[in-house]
Amino acid sequence: MSDRNLEILQQLIKKRSIQEEELSELFDLSARQLSYSIEAINEKLLENQLPVIEKRQGCYYAKNAAAEYLSIQQSIRDIVFSKEDRVFLLLIMILIRTEELSLDHFCIELQISKNTALTDIKRAKELLAKHHLRIEFSRKKGYVILGSEWNKRIVLFHSITKIYKYYGEKVTEEWLEGSKKNLEQVKNDVLKIEKYIGAKYTDEDFYPLIYFIASLFTRIERGQLIDGSRISERDEIEHTKEYQSLSYITTDFPELPEDEKIFIALQLLSSNVRNKGMVSEKELPLLANSLWEFLIEFETNTFLVLSDKKDLLKKLLNHFKPAYYRIKYELSTENVLYEKIRTEYKVLHDFVCRSIGPLEEFFDTEISDEEIAYITLFVGGHLIGNDHNELEEKVVKAVILCPNGISMSKLIEKNLKELFPEFLFYPTNSVREYKSFVLPHDIVFSTVPVESEKKVYLISEILNKGEQLRLRQDVIKDLYQLDFSGIRSTDILAVVKQYVPVNKKVEATVLEALDSLLLGEQSGLNEEDMLAKNELSQVIKEESILYIEEAVSWEEILCKASQCLIDQAIISSEYTEALLKEYRDQPAYIVLRQRIVLPHLDPMLIEQKLGVCFVVLKQGVLYQKQKLHVVALLTTPNKTSHLTILYHINRMAKDAEFIEKLIELEDEGKIKEALQDFSSNQEEQ
Repeated sequence: MSDRNLEILQQLIKKRSIQEEELSELFDLSARQLSYSIEAINEKLLENQLPVIEKRQGCYYAKNAAAEYLSIQQSIRDIVFSKEDRVFLLLIMILIRTEELSLDHFCIELQISKNTALTDIKRAKELLAKHHLRIEFSRKKGYVILGSEWNKRIVLFHSITKIYKYYGEKVTEEWLEGSKKNLEQVKNDVLKIEKYIGAKYTDEDFYPLIYFIASLFTRIERGQLIDGSRISERDEIEHTKEYQSLSYITTDFPELPEDEKIFIALQLLSSNVRNKGMVSEKELPLLANSLWEFLIEFETNTFLVLSDKKDLLKKLLNHFKPAYYRIKYELSTENVLYEKIRTEYKVLHDFVCRSIGPLEEFFDTEISDEEIAYITLFVGGHLIGNDHNELEEKVVKAVILCPNGISMSKLIEKNLKELFPEFLFYPTNSVREYKSFVLPHDIVFSTVPVESEKKVYLISEILNKGEQLRLRQDVIKDLYQLDFSGIRSTDILAVVKQYVPVNKKVEATVLEALDSLLLGEQSGLNEEDMLAKNELSQVIKEESILYIEEAVSWEEILCKASQCLIDQAIISSEYTEALLKEYRDQPAYIVLRQRIVLPHLDPMLIEQKLGVCFVVLKQGVLYQKQKLHVVALLTTPNKTSHLTILYHINRMAKDAEFIEKLIELEDEGKIKEALQDFSSNQEEQ
């Protein structure tokens, strides 16, 4: 199956159903091209006696059993590699070659013509130029890559990781034939290292790590050694358990240079691990202080009170051990979930970005947004993980498999528990851990293809409403023989469009609302839950706005804003008393950008629903020796429901022109419209 068709099949299996137009746009294909691809996919599925992709009413449907194709061990000869992947395969060939390579070698191994091979070499040159490397050809040595050995190894690791993540173990090992003699020994050695350091590497790091180290030994044997001048903290690295564990893997290489040991230790240090204890490098106190300052900054920006903050600090320290070396020695790896985190957790990610300053000061460099996305997962996982609910014994027992580490696992676990409250879920496992899993279970949810005697459901790391609905329908049908598959949001919308014109701009919104309806959310949501789902433009009401012309005191403002929310049954008079006590002295930390005052109370200390009251003061109020004109009282039932509203209020506080406009409106109805327009415009940007 071609690279593109594999990708189409993966999308169909994860989403279970997808509109033809959406799938065409995703892969930039015409309807005819997509149809040809689906036919080719179905041929392969039929060859393996698996259910084919079906098309009904402009929508493609895939059955979960088709996922078995993704776990079938394919050979290199069965795959037509994409032009992008051929570049990485070509670079691997050159960097671990055991003979002189000519154009013919590339043509034979990649099953391409000479013209295509020359084009691929040109693309490889463009990629290498970014790493200050170049390709040259000579009759004596064939194709070689020239430049820093350090940079060559970064390219080699990146290429191996790319190929493994998409094609899996068998294809990667076939392509690393030249390093195969070292591979099994290195794998056993890294398993020993895990035991020695008391940790397990995540699946997505374990396999690329052993392939890379095996390839390094091939280069070392050929005399292609690392220049250790770029390693600044040798003593620090030599005192780590990872470095000390190298006695396990240097048995067959007694003459391994010291610089090579340091470099291999860096690979171990920069790889992510599960269940790791606290680190103890000499810079730990400074790093711990910077992380603590980051958490304080995050609390200030979000007006959250993080429970078990020390526990979160430990988790972040464990994460920043590999992140420390990735950032310091430019060993950063690609965050495969980056785009999904940016899309699905945009608000939380934005607050983490705003709070990252203390860490950038510690590293004395700008931290990439991909690295910050990892932190977003940790913080989000902590917020979710501290909202415990006791589960009763359930009939169906489920296992979740996720190779992407603890924080992503918690988010997936939380979503699945909400989607299947009747199931009992075991703690999330890695694929390697599952191979020795002995507890009784009925089904498996996995983010990667996996072989199991149990029913396996392949899922996306982050499920949207449509994917949640289809997953629940499929699982309930399989387990209880209750077929709700005919009730799909896409089908309902198709019927509606036969009689009522639907604007294409709102189709996605309508589909999400239908998915929520079919999931049973609309009827089950109370008002505060509905508010939590909406943007500020939908939450704000005219009765939530106060325009005050006369001069009033700070205490009067708090009382009037509280009464506004009391009248809406959002808070009680007890809240007013606590508010006056907390903010009588006008603390500076609730002032946003010297423009908006944002009083609030911890929902863990006093009961409250989700709500907001805007007070616009014509004459202003003297707060911390400064005259301010806007006060927003924000209430929330928990630590996360208010984040979207807070996000928009923060954006308002940045916009001095908007605040000036708000003060001049002098009418509560017009103020409401201005707030709604501001929020809507921010969403469109």
